[in-house]
Amino acid sequence: IDIVGRKGVGVMKFNRYPIATHHAHFGDKPSHEDVGHLAQEYMDRFLAGEIASVTVVYMRFISTARQRVEKIQLLPLKPPADEGGAGEGAKPTGFTAQYEFSPSPDELLNDLLPETVRATLFQAFSDAIVSEHVARMVAMKAATDNAGKMGKELTRKYNRARQSQITTELTEIIGGAAALEEAEWLGDLARIGEGRLRGGQRGGPGKLVWTG
Repeated sequence: IDIVGRKGVGVMKFNRYPIATHHAHFGDKPSHEDVGHLAQEYMDRFLAGEIASVTVVYMRFISTARQRVEKIQLLPLKPPADEGGAGEGAKPTGFTAQYEFSPSPDELLNDLLPETVRATLFQAFSDAIVSEHVARMVAMKAATDNAGKMGKELTRKYNRARQSQITTELTEIIGGAAALEEAEWLGDLARIGEGRLRGGQRGGPGKLVWTG
């Protein structure tokens, strides 16, 4: 098993799968040249008989909201599926097209087949990177939206608490002013009563009447 990137290594080690090679030099922007070298290495090993096949597992990008795990056979190359249904076992139509090749078919295949392998592997790399960036973008957008909602909720709670505190302070101030006014009023009554009592002692019996 060959692994590209760090997350795959963590998953394989956690599940105790043996890792043959870890390619950590590609980064977020792998070049076509670097991927081509890796594809050429697989082709050389396949032609030498060291490996029987090469299967690539990657995250295929379908849309911004959809990505899925895809498995493709890189080597040996498989012919594409015939969408018209004329696969193996189909009856001949009675007409066979004849083509002339220049240069020869062998020379064309020697050039096109390796390039097909390189392009297929590079496409897998590109899809995996785009899928990762899209997943990060979606996660960051969700986190931003949640943070905005949380900020609004906290602001609302802060305003309510501040309003409650201001109301409490105003109530205390008004209550204190009323108590002070009542105390001054009682003090004035006490002084008036005391003056009348003294005046009664000097000139005769005094009388104090409380009303209210």
